[in-house]
Amino acid sequence: MYKDDEAARGERASALIDEIAELERKKVEAANTEARLEAARRELSSLQAHAPAPEPAKEEKRPGVIAHVLVFAGTAGAAFLGYTLLF
Repeated sequence: MYKDDEAARGERASALIDEIAELERKKVEAANTEARLEAARRELSSLQAHAPAPEPAKEEKRPGVIAHVLVFAGTAGAAFLGYTLLF
């Protein structure tokens, strides 16, 4: 066995301990984040339960036949006038 084997094992063990500590720290942070997320969802749910029901959307009035005829007549008149003046 070499003298450097013991030093290498010690360095590797130290690196593994640091890695485990970092992973544990991330695990705790994730658990805290998950708990906060669940609490926020519950709070939002309770707020929405007390909110008044939204009013139904008003139905928009669509243009009728007369509006379509007027637009068509205006477009046809403009096209006729443009054609007459250009040629």
